[in-house]
Amino acid sequence: MSRTTKIIGFSVPPAVVKDVETLAHEERRTKSELFREMVRVYLRFRHQRDQDEARWVARLIQEAKDEQAKKPLTADEILAESKQFASTGAKQAKKLGIKTDSRSVTRLIHERRKARRSA
Repeated sequence: MSRTTKIIGFSVPPAVVKDVETLAHEERRTKSELFREMVRVYLRFRHQRDQDEARWVARLIQEAKDEQAKKPLTADEILAESKQFASTGAKQAKKLGIKTDSRSVTRLIHERRKARRSA
């Protein structure tokens, strides 16, 4: 007969161990039960965060569409706005010491997305 659970190991600071042991004792649960619950709660939190972000993006897109429908920009206005954004972004990048070549920008985007997924 095989086990229905697997044993995993990970490191945490001593203060966290103390907190987990205290919490487990207070709630009359095992550390494993607490860990499983923490994972379930985190997954729900992450799902909710992703939904909130998706709603925010959808709302932002809709606002932009509504604005465009009310007062459409000409091609020249769009190009001028794009140049202004690029200039502002270049100034901020220079201030932060970020190279603005496409490889660096792509790398930064991927790093940021990876960090957000793991957070």
